[in-house]
Amino acid sequence: MRKVTVPIDMSSEQKTLLGVLSKRQLIYLIAGGAVVYAYIPVIWNLTVGFNALFAIITCFISALPVAAVVAVLGFIRKSKYHMYFDRYLITKYGYKKQIGVWRKGRKPAKWMEGM
Repeated sequence: MRKVTVPIDMSSEQKTLLGVLSKRQLIYLIAGGAVVYAYIPVIWNLTVGFNALFAIITCFISALPVAAVVAVLGFIRKSKYHMYFDRYLITKYGYKKQIGVWRKGRKPAKWMEGM
């Protein structure tokens, strides 16, 4: 059987937006931007009465948690598992549902006898 080496990494995501961003990463950026766009005007209106510089700094600091979540879920890669962090979390939390109910001993439970 012949083996041929493929010069392209077939297991990674396709970077469709200018060869830099994938569709998944673009969706994270759009969703994060929409969340920030929704609450920054409220924070601006609350803090602009004090000082404009204070309002800008407050808006920037309030946008940092959303930016951190978007960066972690969309761009941080778990190299040990070869997946991005969002896929890793989905797999990790889905694993709990795959574990069966185990019993000790040889005698089956009453609900199992009818099967």
